[in-house]
Order: sequence, then C-alpha cells, then structure tokens
Amino acid sequence: MRHIIAFTVIFTLFSCQREQPQEQPVVQVFESMLYPSELSEFVPKGASPEDSVIFAQNFVRNWVTQKLLLHKAIENLSFEQHKIQKQVEEYRTSLLIHEYKRKLIEQRLKDDINEIEIEEYYRKNEQNFVLSTPIAKVVFCIIPKNAPNQKQLRKWFLSDKEEDQDKLEDYCLSNAKKYDRFNNRWIEAKFLLNLIPGDPQALSNEIFTRKNIEKEDENNFYYLKIKELKRERTIAPLDYVRDEIVLILKNKKKLQFEHELEKQINEEGRQKKYVKFH
Repeated sequence: MRHIIAFTVIFTLFSCQREQPQEQPVVQVFESMLYPSELSEFVPKGASPEDSVIFAQNFVRNWVTQKLLLHKAIENLSFEQHKIQKQVEEYRTSLLIHEYKRKLIEQRLKDDINEIEIEEYYRKNEQNFVLSTPIAKVVFCIIPKNAPNQKQLRKWFLSDKEEDQDKLEDYCLSNAKKYDRFNNRWIEAKFLLNLIPGDPQALSNEIFTRKNIEKEDENNFYYLKIKELKRERTIAPLDYVRDEIVLILKNKKKLQFEHELEKQINEEGRQKKYVKFH
C-alpha cells in the first residue's frame, strides 16, 4: 500500500508539473528505469485523476514484471537460446531498412507509368502476352417477353451503329431485367456460357461463329452481341494486359531504384570514410 501511495503522489505531481529540469524515475528494475514522461504516454487523455492512477499502476506493474522476467530469461537460457536476441536484432534491422526504402520509393516513384512506356513495353514484349483462353467484348441483356417495342429492340440489337446501341441502352435501362456492357472490358469467353440458357457446347460454338446470339425461355428473351473476339494462343490486346504491364514496369523501376540506392550509399560510405576494412 505504501508503494501505491508513493507512486500515486509521484504520478499526480507529474500530471500537475510536466516540465521539470530533471526527471526522477518512477521505478527502477536493475539498470532499467521508467520515467513519468514515458508513463504518461500510456495514460488516455481526458481520463479522470482516479482512472489515470489505475492505468498508470497497471502499466508499471506490467513493466516491472516484464523486466524481471527478461532478467531471469537472460540468466537461465542456454547459449543456443541466446541466438533469439541476434534474430530479433536482425529482424529489427531488416524492418528499419525496409521502411526506409519504402518511404524513398514512395517519394521518388510517385509518378504514374505513362502511356508511352506501356505501349513501348507491349510492343517489345507482345510474345509474352499470348492468350491462354479466348476473350471477348460483349453487350448482354435479358428482356421480359411482355416488354414493349420488341421489334424495335431487336433492330437496335442487330445494328452496329453507335446511335442504335445508345437507343438499345436507353431501352434496356427502362425495361431489361439485366443489362451489361461489362464497362467495355474484355472478359473470358467461358463466362458467357453462364449468361444464356442452352447446351454449353452448342453455345460455345455459337460464340465463335456468330456475332449476335438470341435465345429464349418461357419468360424472357436473351440477347448477346459479340463486339470483339480474340481466340486463345493469339496475342492479347493491349487494353487487356495494360494493368499487368503497369505492375511489371513499376516493379522494374523499384528494383532499379533499390540497386542505385545501394550503389550510392556504398559510394557515400567510402568517400566519407564511414567504412574501414581491416
């Protein structure tokens, strides 16, 4: 109880007078000391004096226990187990270097990869972007059989004119159960088989031989327009692999920057005589 009262007085005095010429430790375990300024960091701001004392007491108790356990561990661990300390230091070193590099890379490589770089890399390495599966750009919609103006709808669907495709979109937004242009992105052709009813093998053949596919069931009409199609074992279009190329180029720049950083820091160390070989 006497220690708790003494600690409470120390903590209260520190709370009232935070700027002192020289701090006295709250507690000491062997050579380690805990000071009031360190302790205050772990006490929630706005806590009442009573709660602050409770938080502080718990922290001090845990701190003391940790230091005592560490001392016992150092005394009793075998030589092999002492390697833990070396591993911890190596991990700390690795973590600090990683964070330093990350911040430098963030600062130096913040600019986006430009389109010229992307196109140049694609042109020089297009043989690395061979498709393993067919891909397509499509327009798909499901229209209830009782929807109005079905004849006009079919005319717009079969047309390749931009104005007719706009009219198709306006119609579908009002009447379709489902309408999707897939953001005009390439999608794997195999996923189209799940969109419309029918035998998968027959549908697969139709996707590769027909530009406009129409199906129906009891309640709906299904329309699938194949705007573009690329078969497997052909070169992937640039807009399909653009994101992949951006990642490749960013990683190449990152590796190049890390190499130049290591070269520069070794040169600086040599010139300023930070490094001495014996």
